Amino acid sequence: METQPASNHTPKSLLSINGGGLYGVGVANWLSKFDPKWKPDYIAGTSVGSIIGSLIAIGKPYKVVADMFNGDLPKKIFSKPGFPKNILPTGYTYDNVEAQKVLKEQFGDLKVKDTKIPLIIVAWNYSKKKAKVFTHKHNSDYFLRDAVLASMSAPTYFPICELKDPSSGKSDQLGDGGVCGNDPSMAGIAAMREDRIRVMDIRCLSLATSGWPDEKKIGPGTAVSWLPIVVGILTTGNADYSSYCAQQMLNDSYMQVIPKIPQGDMDDFKLIPKIRDSWMAVDAQPAIDFLAGNPPKFVQLS
Repeated sequence: METQPASNHTPKSLLSINGGGLYGVGVANWLSKFDPKWKPDYIAGTSVGSIIGSLIAIGKPYKVVADMFNGDLPKKIFSKPGFPKNILPTGYTYDNVEAQKVLKEQFGDLKVKDTKIPLIIVAWNYSKKKAKVFTHKHNSDYFLRDAVLASMSAPTYFPICELKDPSSGKSDQLGDGGVCGNDPSMAGIAAMREDRIRVMDIRCLSLATSGWPDEKKIGPGTAVSWLPIVVGILTTGNADYSSYCAQQMLNDSYMQVIPKIPQGDMDDFKLIPKIRDSWMAVDAQPAIDFLAGNPPKFVQLS
């Protein structure tokens, strides 16, 4: 039997935001439907989810975050390298120079432990072949901007992010959290459990940023034709597993929103209007009611 302070026996909310590149524009806009006064007790984010989550965690209003994603933020994040890199093989499509500037502009020298709301950011450590999770208790002395940069550095899209560990002084090669935890729900739950919050007191609202791929048969004829399939599995596979575990653990205290969204590349700017419209078509009231203590009313839209 758990022996915990009675003060911790109150419901705590977790807002979990998946990765998904430009699909994050939809989530940022959808969250503007929420009462500006409501804030989650914890936030977990991966990749673009870490950008949205971090902005909320430092106190940015939902409407302000939406305006940023409707403005020039996406183009600054997905900024292509200039000459001569743009004509040379680099291993990535986008430079992170502009991304670093905008993250510095938004987060300054705040550290992960300095956020107003406890924050969990998931990244991948290429050097050690393991997850790198930033929380207010673990890896908390990293600059927030660096944790976000690591989490959003998707393979082939952005350069590998090399960061020096403030504790050990050693550098690690870090990358997109979507490799190991595109749905950061379980990382968020783990952080809450470490804070001695009982499972029965956790309510998790999970946002599947890029929706879910349509069902279709695969028919790879060659080893090369497996490549796009494997890349998709890297993110959708671990996200589905995380959401499955979270749902089984929390039961009616877990709700996932998966809107029906046109599928495409996560850097396709032409999709942004459809992405935004698809998310804004989702009624936020069931999620608001769920966070108020009611059972989830839907899991997936069709």
